[in-house]
Amino acid sequence: MSERITLTDLLEDLENAGQGNELSIAEVLETIGERGYAPITLILSILAALPTGAVPGIPTVCGISIALISIQMVFGKRYPWLPDKLKRMSIQRQRYSRVADKIKPWTQRLDRLVKPRLETLVGPVAIRLIGLFFVALAACMPPLEILPFAAAAPAGAIAFISLGLAGRDGLWVILGFIPAGVGAWLIFTMLPG
Repeated sequence: MSERITLTDLLEDLENAGQGNELSIAEVLETIGERGYAPITLILSILAALPTGAVPGIPTVCGISIALISIQMVFGKRYPWLPDKLKRMSIQRQRYSRVADKIKPWTQRLDRLVKPRLETLVGPVAIRLIGLFFVALAACMPPLEILPFAAAAPAGAIAFISLGLAGRDGLWVILGFIPAGVGAWLIFTMLPG
């Protein structure tokens, strides 16, 4: 994860990935290749946080995938692995392209804001701790799917932190913990008793 990765480059790489009418999780993994875990968790969390997350099943598939990938982060596995059943899950390529085209102006702005800083927060030990945090957030996504766009909250936190990991920017990691903390506070205040 030493190479800095931009969000716009990832979106474009995925737009050109594979063939056919569907963009599968397997194609996402193949396109990202050895660039590490951050690009994969970033793309999966964005799919769950944006309007594509309104498609039934997308937040659940993304959440399970992020959890499995994050467990591997915790144990320091070099490259991510997912079961074949999850790798076959897909989204319509045309739908992905429409969303990607709409958000590219925003990702280009974000790319200018992400730069290497506070690198202790994106170091090897921090990455393993972040992996644990991702597992917890990803586990929240499937049950939240029953409420429209509710899974976008944990997915958004994962996206911010993944953006920080991909860009070697600890400030974005901190920014990701803020919405996660607010969401956790809201959940605990709503619990009975």
